Formats: sequence, structure tokens, C-alpha cells
Amino acid sequence: MALVRRIARPLLAAPFIFEGVRTALHPEREIDVSPEAFDAVDSALAKSSAPDFLDVRGVVRATGAIAAGAGVLYATNRYPRAAAATLLLTTSIGWAGRKKVWELRGEELTQEVQSILTDAGLLGGVLLAVVDHDGRPSLGYRANKFIERSQKKAAAKQRQIEKKAGSLEKRAKSAVETAQKQLADQRG
Repeated sequence: MALVRRIARPLLAAPFIFEGVRTALHPEREIDVSPEAFDAVDSALAKSSAPDFLDVRGVVRATGAIAAGAGVLYATNRYPRAAAATLLLTTSIGWAGRKKVWELRGEELTQEVQSILTDAGLLGGVLLAVVDHDGRPSLGYRANKFIERSQKKAAAKQRQIEKKAGSLEKRAKSAVETAQKQLADQRG
């Protein structure tokens, strides 16, 4: 399975890396899809306490760069689940917003639907990658096992301490009885 992952991860990451770099270099592609929405976001950013240099173009560029970086991390098997989750978040919104099937007819509509299904398949692959444990148990499972082992060790240690305490108690009683006998012999 490791060989399959080694081949599949770069193949799955390639379109995301390409699209991320393309978005980072040419943010106007994304902005041109729905200029009204981006203008509204831009004016909201201008009215907010956000820094003056922060605009929609910069946010789109940063999102593209983050997606490309996450794709590289996933392709190189560095933090694969976190990288896959980042890919899912950064690209699914952009891809979904770019599709205007309601304006198309005929062959263009067929191509756009095919493109949507291809993108959906890629997102499905990334969704699977988010939950892929790569043969290792999840953090939750490992935490539960750690807690179980700790509880077993603590119970064994408690039994050991109770056994020692019982032994010490017997020895203390024996010592007290011996001391009482010696004291009684000295008085008597």
C-alpha cells in the first residue's frame, strides 16, 4: 500500500498545485467570475480595521499560494492529512464558484458538467486523503490506548503499593507485639 500512496499522492496533488500557482499568479481569473461579490468583499475589507494593503486580490493570491503549498506538502507526504484538509478548504470554494452552468447550452454545457464531475472526483479523492491514516491509527485511537495503558499501569502500581503496605503493616504489628512483650518482660 505504501507504493500506491507514493505514486497516488503526487498524482492527486498535481492539479491542486497547478491551480494554486495559477491562482496566485493570476488572481483576476477568480475575481472575474463574480466581480460583484469580490467588490462587496473589497469594500467590506476597506471599511473594517483590516490593514490598508489587504484587498481581495491579495486574499485570492494568498489562497492560491496556500493551496499550492498544501499540494506540495501532500505530494511529498509531509503532514498529508493536514495538507489534504487545507486543499479541500482552499480549492473547493473556488472551483464551485467558477462554474456557471446555467448560462451554457449544448456542447459547452456538456464540457462544463464533465469539468464539474472531474473536479468533484478530485475533491472526493482529497476527502478520502483527509481520513487516510496511512496504516497508522488516528490520534484519538492512540490517545485512548495511551490512557488504557496508563490506567493499567496505575492499577498495577496501586496493587503493588497495597501489597507492600499490607506487608509493612504486618511487620509493624509484629514489631509492636515484640516490643510490648519485651516491655512486659522488663516490668515483670
